[in-house]
Amino acid sequence: MLKNLLHKSSICAALTLLVFSCRQPIDIDTDRTVVPTNLPEITDFSPKAGWLGDRIIITGKNFVNVQKVMLDTLTLDSVVVISPNRISARIPDRVSSDGLTQFLWTRSINRAFNMSVTTRVGIATSNYQIALTNGSITGFISIDKKPFDSVVVMVTHAPKNWLGQTLTGYTANMSFSGFYIIALTSLNIGTSNIAITDGADFSIRPFLHGYAFSPAEQTVIIQNGRTVGETEFKASKAPTETMPTVTSISPNMASSFSGGTETGTTIVLGGKGFTGVRKVMIGIPYPASPGSSAISVGYTEATAVTINSDNQITVTLPRLDRTKTVSGRTYANCQIYLVREDASLLAPQRISITYI
Repeated sequence: MLKNLLHKSSICAALTLLVFSCRQPIDIDTDRTVVPTNLPEITDFSPKAGWLGDRIIITGKNFVNVQKVMLDTLTLDSVVVISPNRISARIPDRVSSDGLTQFLWTRSINRAFNMSVTTRVGIATSNYQIALTNGSITGFISIDKKPFDSVVVMVTHAPKNWLGQTLTGYTANMSFSGFYIIALTSLNIGTSNIAITDGADFSIRPFLHGYAFSPAEQTVIIQNGRTVGETEFKASKAPTETMPTVTSISPNMASSFSGGTETGTTIVLGGKGFTGVRKVMIGIPYPASPGSSAISVGYTEATAVTINSDNQITVTLPRLDRTKTVSGRTYANCQIYLVREDASLLAPQRISITYI
């Protein structure tokens, strides 16, 4: 009897211990659940886009007893805890056993990763991703510390290639949340692919109706096939009362050329608040691919712009992208963007442009 009683008591004790071990700790004085403290937190990291061998600086809280730093399943090496609020970690040069080898050695592919920091008391995950890229200008756009999508990003200045041709027509794709990517491996000029050479410098400017960006423009230089320079922008909503207003565009039927040196029709914009305008961008709804019904708007800067007064701008239409246009075709619903230092405005009016 006593032996059976002791056996049952042991089983009850074991079950009780198991139940309480699965529960969160309870403060016996207040009978309240004890929430773990000093959990790690990632608030930011830089750069937002990198490649093999790059060092990443991570800022946050409670970086104590750090065990590992990871991009998805990729473990970063050379981790240095500079302070409880700052970590330095390096993307490894080579990876052989984490399932990412194929991606990392296929250098023309771009991909985004989730970042995490594991400490003895918990795991912190970043609110946005980091991009690993190569052969491209890659940058990040945020608003209120969150990824910002659907922004138009243009190369507003590009150098000449080794043939003496100016590299133009770059428009970024928002490939994953908050990131824009501009391919640099080659650019179609007619039927030829012209490689980008070291020393090329590019000026990058984002714009979107009703928003301001800081800084307004960034410059990057290509060195050893990689970009040098900042490519991050922060967006903010522009006050409506400070925005210019377009009330008329004349004429609204215009023409331009798909080749040669000629420029197109000169148009006049009427409205108010034009004094601060710095650039005028013309957006053409091109087919996304030959024979496709999908539309992709491509933008070209008008270089012949005159601010006649606060109420009038004269714009001569530029030559547009001859790799996408078809001679004799009329493109309706073409956009006109006014870009200031502090904000951008998409005119509500549209024009039609015929290519000669």
